[in-house]
Amino acid sequence: MTLTIIEAASDKRLTTLPTAKAELQVTSGADDAYITSLIDQASAAVLSWCQRAFAAETVRETFRLPAPDTSIMLARWPVLSAVSIEINGQTEDADNAEPEAGGFLYRLNDDGNRVSWPSGRIVIEYRAGFVLPNDPGRTLPADIERAALSLVKAGWFARSRDPLIRSETIEGAGSTDYFSGTVSRLPPDVESLLSPYRNLTMG
Repeated sequence: MTLTIIEAASDKRLTTLPTAKAELQVTSGADDAYITSLIDQASAAVLSWCQRAFAAETVRETFRLPAPDTSIMLARWPVLSAVSIEINGQTEDADNAEPEAGGFLYRLNDDGNRVSWPSGRIVIEYRAGFVLPNDPGRTLPADIERAALSLVKAGWFARSRDPLIRSETIEGAGSTDYFSGTVSRLPPDVESLLSPYRNLTMG
């Protein structure tokens, strides 16, 4: 399978500046640039952990099926529409495709019944993804935006803290526990929010 982006999303931010400022209870515009950078970082972290794209884009995938199959698993979901289909060099009506949750695409005959995709080279151009919060008619699930906001909030309150400090005890003489190594996981509450949307392959 190969994937080519035909029409890329101009914005991939998973929340908006006004929403983030409301979450942080910030009313002035003095830190707008910094908060925007936190949104970009949080959005990138979510995309990386989920191993998928969320913004609606038009893409083209090429499959080479060794044998007929009842469905094709597309890299991007949710599928909004099929734009064009080519099967072994022959153009097929894009209406003869029926998407299902999780990126499965079924082939229909003229009677609307499901039939197998044939073996060979199949090229499918389609539009998939969510309308993000910055655009009218947003469809991005609230859990995904909440996860991004949690990361923005963590970044905001951590900006004046030594990033190497993992924990600190104030009572008595006091002790400081420094972090060593790299963090490859998101906070557990954020992972819990994102788990239903995680993909095994990046697309």
